[in-house]
Amino acid sequence: MHKTKHIKPLARSRSPQTAATPALAEQEALVALFTAGRFAEGETLARQLTQRYPDAAFSWKALGTLLLAGDRQREALPVLKRAVELAPYDAESINSLGKTLQDLNQVEEALDCFNQALALRPDSAIVINDQANILKALHRPTEALTGYVRALAHHRRAIELKADFNGAKINYVNCLKRLHFQYDDPSVRQLLLQAITEGWCRPDELTNICNDFIKFNPIIRDAIQRSQHTWSAQSSLQQLLETTEIDAILNDTLFVQVMETIAICDVELEQLLTLLRYSMLLQTLTTNAATPAQLQLLQLIAIQCYLNEYVFAVTDDETAHLAELKQNLITAIEQQLPISALQVVTLAAYYPLDCLPTAMTLFERPSLTSLTAILIQHLREPQQQAEYRRHMPQLTPIESGISALVKNQYEENPYPRWVKTAAVTQSLTIDAFIRQQFPLVQFYPLRKQTNADILIAGCGTGLHSIDTALRFTDSQVLAIDFSLASLSYAQRKTAELGITNLRYAQADILQFNTLDLQFDLIESAGVLHHLEDPVLGWKILLEHLRPGGFMSLGLYSQCARRSVVKAQEFIAAQGYQATADDIRRCRQALIKQTDIPEYQHLISGRDFHSLSGCRDLLFHVNEHHFTLPQIAELLRELKLNFLGFIIDHAVINDYCNCFPDDPTATNLEYWDQFEQEHPSTFANMYQFWMQKAS
Repeated sequence: MHKTKHIKPLARSRSPQTAATPALAEQEALVALFTAGRFAEGETLARQLTQRYPDAAFSWKALGTLLLAGDRQREALPVLKRAVELAPYDAESINSLGKTLQDLNQVEEALDCFNQALALRPDSAIVINDQANILKALHRPTEALTGYVRALAHHRRAIELKADFNGAKINYVNCLKRLHFQYDDPSVRQLLLQAITEGWCRPDELTNICNDFIKFNPIIRDAIQRSQHTWSAQSSLQQLLETTEIDAILNDTLFVQVMETIAICDVELEQLLTLLRYSMLLQTLTTNAATPAQLQLLQLIAIQCYLNEYVFAVTDDETAHLAELKQNLITAIEQQLPISALQVVTLAAYYPLDCLPTAMTLFERPSLTSLTAILIQHLREPQQQAEYRRHMPQLTPIESGISALVKNQYEENPYPRWVKTAAVTQSLTIDAFIRQQFPLVQFYPLRKQTNADILIAGCGTGLHSIDTALRFTDSQVLAIDFSLASLSYAQRKTAELGITNLRYAQADILQFNTLDLQFDLIESAGVLHHLEDPVLGWKILLEHLRPGGFMSLGLYSQCARRSVVKAQEFIAAQGYQATADDIRRCRQALIKQTDIPEYQHLISGRDFHSLSGCRDLLFHVNEHHFTLPQIAELLRELKLNFLGFIIDHAVINDYCNCFPDDPTATNLEYWDQFEQEHPSTFANMYQFWMQKAS
């Protein structure tokens, strides 16, 4: 949602008008109120100034800015039109008017405004980006792409100058995610690396563009081509990568950072890394020797494999070799024999090191000091999680049946495994967030600036709960889940980030009605559809939502899950089970069926590229699918006010173009028609917000 970030005093107007203008002291008083977030007082003063100085552009611009700060676009529209009429030279006012028109789905008029603003400020990254968004919404992709590339360059310049630094970072990554590069750009590569390192967004949001830039490296590109010719045969490391090539790859800091942070989501890169791992296993068993560069590369592969939970394919020959390697290490530990770093890191590329008896003694080995990061990842962090697990509160019992089966799945495969989340965030109240997401929808505000109570019902490993706690920093968040393995992972990551407004507990949603707890906001994304009775779970959560409170749900779309259902039918026909070995075999079978579009769609998704993700996607013990008519009927039955979907703004624009008589985009009958025409619209679930009656 657009907000004009500043009100600037205009001591000397550049307008040709000679009308009276507020005194500098009056302007500064208004700026001070805006800066302090005292918007109601600022609005009162701004309205007084428009009455006393009706022909002064500053008064109208300030009032429009304050109205936009409260997400009151319809009220701001005539005010900003008046400001632009009085100051047709002011690019900032014109751009604000354009954004307001865009929010009100008047896209052609918005484009006119952005064009005018660009004529006045041709180097403004914000205006260029806003214009590109409109061009994309109007299905003019070539012009939009040109705009995004221009905006990218200007955002980069803002970052270099540290002007509106956090805003520039967020704008940069939002622009970057829309692009697909055909060639390497060193400056983009450097800022992409910085974005991942510093957490300008969730690193996995940049997965696709990271894959592009990694494969722009000519050495990696050539190695991929070689790996495709030797995929079915054993290859020595030297056949895949020469020593000098390994050195060059290790100097590719983006490749290194991605390997340590994000599960690789690219079949070609996966194939190369799988072969490199196998070749190093053979080298370890035959020579037990490696150059420092080879050892460093294998460490990166081991870290990557730990992140994706060892989802890469393993041949029968590898399994036999691994049994030999594992036994060698067990014997060396028991008999205090020498152990090489190469042996340990090779095993770590296939299994977590806690599979070894008394594995903590590896920290005492001087020969393994180079592997400290891996030992911490494999041994110390799980030890910390075990401690959190022992002390995790339990709010309800976990009943037998489906609840127990779901719990067991996530005990075995906590989902997802992650390293970093976004560090650059904007703290909001719940009311401000709702206004930001749904500017045209009427709702009853909570009016809670602090101490709102929030429940995350099904938090998994903590990504969702941590994002919510960082977004609503003045609120208190309780996050629950079936799985102690997931909760302990979430607790460790929360402690690492120093978050203090978030606590965890084990609970079953279907047993939650035994508790006397009330919340202002309940979020449950991708959880209810795994319960034995999702509708009962929804109703139980509603009992714990205060009157006037908000709820956010994520539910599987029957329409969008067709490709998943097709793959599940294939899995059943082949007899694959939800074991690590079968999941790995199933993945390879699906990858090879390049002539089936539904499978290729699944392969392009992030969940396919980790073991817990693939199990959650294709092998879940229980799932239900919903249709929009079903959801509409439930909303009526439960007396909930539907606020809207969380979905890409381009989809909202397409919907509004199809159904211009529904500017709020809340007509579920229309959305059902839209989804039938665009079946992948809700591939990431129906994610929607609603409000309980007061």
